[in-house]
Amino acid sequence: MAAVREKGKEKSMYRLIAFDMDGTLLRSDKTISDNCLAAIREALDAGRQVAICTGRPIAETRPYFGILKDVRYYICECGAVIYDRMEQKVIRCHKLSPEAVRRILAVIPLEEMMPQPMINGVSYVNAADVPRMRHFNMSVYQKLYEQVAVKADDVCRVALENISNIDKFNLYHTTVEGRARTRRRLADAPVDCTYSEISSLEVSVPGVTKGSGLLDLAAKLGIAAEETIGVGDAENDVPMIRSAGLGIAMSNGFDSARNAADVIAPDNDSDGCAWAIRRYLLG
Repeated sequence: MAAVREKGKEKSMYRLIAFDMDGTLLRSDKTISDNCLAAIREALDAGRQVAICTGRPIAETRPYFGILKDVRYYICECGAVIYDRMEQKVIRCHKLSPEAVRRILAVIPLEEMMPQPMINGVSYVNAADVPRMRHFNMSVYQKLYEQVAVKADDVCRVALENISNIDKFNLYHTTVEGRARTRRRLADAPVDCTYSEISSLEVSVPGVTKGSGLLDLAAKLGIAAEETIGVGDAENDVPMIRSAGLGIAMSNGFDSARNAADVIAPDNDSDGCAWAIRRYLLG
């Protein structure tokens, strides 16, 4: 385990912990362990706040609402949307500019990829891509997309028709080389790009990250940044890990996440999130 830097020692008690989902709170089979659920319950019973901070849109978190029935706040789409599940309303939202959407649409034909615009918290995909998600290194999500994504004949046309209502774009490539080329093509576009999964590129509003989402939620709840914990595993979790009072990376995480963290937790198949709650949020 990495040593806790000085900022992690400034407060012995934290009030809010935010968990990434995939690769963090979710095990490899996309389930949540009973131990992690019990730890979340312990935290809430102790008066602490537990939030989800994910790249997923609201629609892709809904299958977990019944399991995480007492978790109120969801920071979705890498900070673009903050959703209050109890009130069933969006309390903060950022949109890509029409110029940004046009730039994204222009690069899609240049590589073999599966585009996924997120429009008002809903995931849209090409119907023909869903049975081929293994080809885009995304087979683990195929069942989820079959259940919750809106399947379109031409998702790029749908994006153009909703050009002012797009929160975020995911571009699922077949290769990491293709992903890198797309990122270079968008280097001067009014967007921020980050890597996730095996060969996926997430395209977001500039300056809007999981870190900004965590701080926005903390401010709403009257919690100081120093009183927050952010737990994640991927490159898109790095801003949250760095913005939190205590940044925790999973041992199964990307090098970028582990290098940014104050602490390394056990992996997502070994109840690392339960460990983080009991050791730091409640410890």
